[in-house]
Amino acid sequence: MQNIETTSDKYTILLVSEASMTITALISCLEKEIKSSVSLVEKQTISEKLATSSGLVLIDLSAFEGDTVNFVKQSLSPFSEQHVFALFNAHDLSAKELASWPFIKGVFKKEDDLEHLCHGIEKMLSGEYWLPRQKLAELIHYYQQNNNNAIDYSEICLTNREQQILRKLVTGASNSEIADGLFVSEHTVKSHLYNIFKKINVKNRVQAVFWAKNNLSVIGLDYQG
Repeated sequence: MQNIETTSDKYTILLVSEASMTITALISCLEKEIKSSVSLVEKQTISEKLATSSGLVLIDLSAFEGDTVNFVKQSLSPFSEQHVFALFNAHDLSAKELASWPFIKGVFKKEDDLEHLCHGIEKMLSGEYWLPRQKLAELIHYYQQNNNNAIDYSEICLTNREQQILRKLVTGASNSEIADGLFVSEHTVKSHLYNIFKKINVKNRVQAVFWAKNNLSVIGLDYQG
């Protein structure tokens, strides 16, 4: 497989797992393909390691179970704004399970090969989500069934540009596609998305799409879906 050109040299790749020969081999392969250092983070050093850098964090679900998963989740949560997170070696997670990781932006299954993993990492480092469309649909349906938050519409004031970006987000457009369509940089799109999420009180892209589909009259969108 050819080496993948990536922007990941600007980032640190952290793999939250337990030390093993398999993990050591995986780290070596990833470093070769994405041309960036990959560091193992064991559960007892999560806070120490994540506090000193910013980057992409892969969480190896096969390494943890039961209460340990909850411990890892709680340890990672304070760094949700500092890093990009993805679940790795995941089984077929239900929408409820995915929703319990609100800061997750990607999921890699156990059967995913190295090429698929590297491609997904590249996309996530470019600001995109790495979730199958079916999982996105399941998450939106889950939020629809479990949305009990009262919304104070009088406090929501989106700018025209934010409305444009949210409209494109609802169509499933990536950050790069939004940037191209509006003739702005991806950095500008990311900044607007951050502000949108804060204003409508959501934690991720999927929740933002759900909010838009259910509150279109608030922001003047004309969406049919």
